[in-house]
Amino acid sequence: MPLGPGQRVLAVADDLSGAAETAAALLSRTTRTRVLLDPRTATPAPAGTTTVFDLDSRQLSATGAAARITAVMTGLAPGTLVLKKVDSLLRGNLAAEIAALAATGRGVLLAPALPTAHRTVRDGVLHTDGVPLHTGNAWRAETAPPPRSIAEALRVPVALLGLTAVRGPAHLLRTALREALATGLPVVADAETDADLDTLLAAALDVDPRVALAGSGGLALALGRSLGSGPPAPLPPPGPAARPLLVVVGTAEPLAAEQVRRLVTDGAALYSLDPGATYPGDPLPPLSPGTTVLTLRRNGPPDPTAARTISRNLARTAATLLDSAPGPADLVLTGGETARRVLEALGVRELRPWGQVHHGAVLATTPDGRTVVTRPGSFGDADSLRLIARALRAPTGGSPTAPTPAVRTPTARTPAARKAVHPPPAPGHPAPKPPRTSHDHAKGPFMNATPAAPAGTAPTAAEKIDALPVIAVTMGDGAGIGPEVIVPALLDPGTLSRIRPVVVGDAERLRRAAELVGLAGRVEIVTVEGPGDAEFTPGRINVIDLGLLPADLPWGTLSAIAGDAAYQYVRVAAELALSGAVQGICTAPLNKEALHAGGHLYPGHTELLAHLTGVEEVSMMLSTDTVKVIHVTTHIGLIDAVKRIEPGLVERTVRRGHDALVRAGVEHPVIGVCGINPHAGENGLFGYGEEEEKIVPALEILRADGIDARGPLPADTAFFLAGRGDYDLIVAMYHDQGHGPVKILGLEAGVNLTVGLPVIRTSVDHGTAFDIAGTGTADPGSMIEALRQAAALAPSPTG
Repeated sequence: MPLGPGQRVLAVADDLSGAAETAAALLSRTTRTRVLLDPRTATPAPAGTTTVFDLDSRQLSATGAAARITAVMTGLAPGTLVLKKVDSLLRGNLAAEIAALAATGRGVLLAPALPTAHRTVRDGVLHTDGVPLHTGNAWRAETAPPPRSIAEALRVPVALLGLTAVRGPAHLLRTALREALATGLPVVADAETDADLDTLLAAALDVDPRVALAGSGGLALALGRSLGSGPPAPLPPPGPAARPLLVVVGTAEPLAAEQVRRLVTDGAALYSLDPGATYPGDPLPPLSPGTTVLTLRRNGPPDPTAARTISRNLARTAATLLDSAPGPADLVLTGGETARRVLEALGVRELRPWGQVHHGAVLATTPDGRTVVTRPGSFGDADSLRLIARALRAPTGGSPTAPTPAVRTPTARTPAARKAVHPPPAPGHPAPKPPRTSHDHAKGPFMNATPAAPAGTAPTAAEKIDALPVIAVTMGDGAGIGPEVIVPALLDPGTLSRIRPVVVGDAERLRRAAELVGLAGRVEIVTVEGPGDAEFTPGRINVIDLGLLPADLPWGTLSAIAGDAAYQYVRVAAELALSGAVQGICTAPLNKEALHAGGHLYPGHTELLAHLTGVEEVSMMLSTDTVKVIHVTTHIGLIDAVKRIEPGLVERTVRRGHDALVRAGVEHPVIGVCGINPHAGENGLFGYGEEEEKIVPALEILRADGIDARGPLPADTAFFLAGRGDYDLIVAMYHDQGHGPVKILGLEAGVNLTVGLPVIRTSVDHGTAFDIAGTGTADPGSMIEALRQAAALAPSPTG
């Protein structure tokens, strides 16, 4: 069943943050969405608009929740596609709502995996960060014990569709799904990746277009990819710092306290509500310009039975604060129940989503002109609220930052805009935070404390160093050659002239590497707490020492300890980048098998960094002096790659590559786009028309937007033409189509870039080379080049 922007969709969720997450997932350049808080007052949707209802059923009885599902399913127009958003941790009235869906006579496919939040389903069991739900603590605030399986959560037998079926041949998957639906039982589907969910959706719509889809935001994103064409428009620009911003934190998640602490560190005022007090509690201060956080005072473990009362008290307190504001105020609301109550208190009944600051943090506007960000309580890392606040408020002391693009994908800018913003803010995040001063937070916490040099005054040596970007260099797998290429690369005279490098790794391992490469007497390896403590002088290497590797770790041997350590280095570097402490990341190689053995199931650096930075989709680019290549698909099998390629993905990939080249100084890149089949299908002689179906529509949109994208090209000639200078960038459709030629044409000086992250990231284009690790013979050339390109792409911290 082909889908398009005109497809009728009924989407429902059991709380407001889930409804907003679903609406953002379905949003695209051609698909508008709205969120309604009361289905009974729904007005006809404008053409091309999908409506998502918040049924507000999370805290209802099972009977009440089922009744609301039945009510919205009654009288649906023929051909309406039904999507039931479920909680990705299986909370709420899941059993009653799925039973109500099944009672309508539609088959039900339940796929609750949410890969972007590391929530996967294997053998019918939900896992969070690789741990089965019932063995972790994700249900700490619930009154009932967590279910041991999805079938247990539904309280009925289910038909299970395992990963083997999901990833098998398409015709066998359709057969298995058809047989499963014929049982009349809810069909529970395994999934671990977005590609799995895309495959499931396509199979379900082929088998029975009437099937009721039920899943988390992951399935909603898959549906959005099928419905829409192109990325959403950029988010609205940040508002003035003087306009009040109220952040209401209505969640019992332990991480919420750290999120609040970091926001207060940035200068936000804090008001804590006693959860046991009778409303309104203590007298309220007036809401001042700037950012104010309203949260709960923690007096012990959360009381799940008081959740609704606490949410209502938070909402009333928020409404009182907003009444005291000197002018219109915007909102950040975490926790679906709290978000709903606050908007009800303000009389808001509809939201128009624009996109996401990070996954689940949905930016929307209200009919009365407010900007509102809603976010599930369990979503986001420690910097979540900080990132949201920066997306909503321009720094004081300067002009607002450029519009923050939606997290789904960066959008192309006009040539004039590219020249005005160089380099542009990273996708999904505003520019790094300038240094704070002692100004009162009400006047804005983001003042730049460094005065500009008088006109005609040459910068001092110290000012020149301060203008260099700070790059976090992750040590990679400590058993591989990463330490041996880092030491000479950071001693290279050109490196310190371009960047201020800080290694995230193990200091003692670097000292051993310095001995191996014969540089022990020429280098001082110094442990620092963070980039702010580092000194940048010749012969000195600054290290944030995590101390994770044992002294006797052998070189060249697979190690789970080294795999876990490699993950931790990247995690810390990502946190530094998102906080603005560094302007880019350069990664030494990790070993995927060791990474998995250490408990971190990512295909590689690219996917790991996307997860850590909250980005749904990124691209791998390989760069040499001879040729540059960006990949539409990377670490998946060839059959899966061909299935995954579609016009939207091709278009977004080309745009990411185009923008990366523009940032690097190529004003009008010429881009060659490879076909999928030999000879690019040769007008249908090879393959089944994949080029015309999957690539040509994307090229037409790109050319209409002024991007010089040519193709589809036969891959066997595209690289020859790029090598002689005809193309600035080649777009490869799958991993080996791009990697093979690059490794022939320039492996030793090759660099791996991740394009589409909210931070600059470059990497060597070689592996851990266990066969020569510990011999001191590794060539640092690729690391030096990776650092050079990080310098070229990263913004200066001084603007």
